[in-house]
Order: sequence, then C-alpha cells, then structure tokens
Amino acid sequence: MLKVYFIGGTQNIHGDRKRFIQQLTIACQSGITMFQYREKDHSALSGTERLALGKQVREITRKAAIPLIVDDDLKLAQAIDADGIHVGQSDTPVQEVVKKASGMIVGLSVHNRDELIASGDLTGVDYLGVGPIFATNSKENAKQPIGLDGLFQMNQATLKPIVAIGGIHEDNVGEVLKHSVSGVAVISDIMESDDIPLTVRHLKGEA
Repeated sequence: MLKVYFIGGTQNIHGDRKRFIQQLTIACQSGITMFQYREKDHSALSGTERLALGKQVREITRKAAIPLIVDDDLKLAQAIDADGIHVGQSDTPVQEVVKKASGMIVGLSVHNRDELIASGDLTGVDYLGVGPIFATNSKENAKQPIGLDGLFQMNQATLKPIVAIGGIHEDNVGEVLKHSVSGVAVISDIMESDDIPLTVRHLKGEA
C-alpha cells in the first residue's frame, strides 16, 4: 500500500486543475499504490473548489482501487469518503486525529528522532512519513534534509512502517530502497513526469 505513495495538489502543477487530474489518472493506471490529496502551501482553491476537486479525485482513485489519503483536513476526508488522513507536526495533534478518524488510515510526518519522541503516544498511527531525505522544492518551508544516515536512525527508532519523502527521484531511489522502508513518497517526480509508467517502475526499483 505504501510502496509508491504519490502526493499532490494543484499548487504542485501551477494551479492547472485539468493537468492535475490528467497526471493523477495516469499515475493511478501506472502502478502507484496510494495517493494523498494535498491542497496546501500556495494553493489558490477555495473550500468549495477543494471539495469539488476532491470528489473527482475520489472517483479516480476508487476506480483504480488506490487508497486515498487527505492532508490535514478530516472534514474534507470524511466528505469525500477518503480512506485516511495524514498530519504533520504543526497540524492537528495526531492523538486527536486518531480519536476522530475511526476506521481510517492515519499517517504522521516525522523529521527525526527528537520529533518522534515529542510526538508522544502513536497508538493508532499506521505509518510515518519520514524526511525530507534530500533537499526538496515541492513543499514550502521544508526542513533540512536528514540524508540516508538520518533515515537509518529513524528505522532503528521505530517499528512503525516508514515512507521516505523529500527530494526522491529516479536517480536516487535505489539508495533509499536499501534502507528497509515500506515505500517512497514523491510529488514532483510524478507530477512533472513525461512518462509516468516508467517513473513509477523506477520508484518501485523495477526499471
């Protein structure tokens, strides 16, 4: 489920909703294993537009049997019947999310061991998004990359499934996959790809 975790919103494709839907549709047909609908940072969508687009996203992912996660918006996740919710360190506390997101997949972003410890009780959290591993421009105010050494340390610090994120692309994914991660999460590598099926195969370590 976590092997190739595609994340994105219209802000990652210059606000082009049509192109966003097109890339998502191809990605779902090309072997991604999960999608996170993330309208954040400099997204220009209103709440109503976000909901309407979210319903389209749900239809596409459901047709392809791809689990759909929503970033830090439980009401939106429930409104579009998403499969899960993902939160970061500055979002709604994950313990509160776990209580309200009954039956949903719950993910949490963690930068390093200190954040892992500070996150407290992770009962009910299904996976951790760890990174950024490498430098990235896909998210505003991204933290300093932890590198492969940092990823190794996180693997030693938790038994939760880890999805590596941040600056991962076809040229460096092989090194990341050596670190016993459950999967890799990408934004631009798929969103900006001209050959999504090939990109996904690279991310799975198959090409």
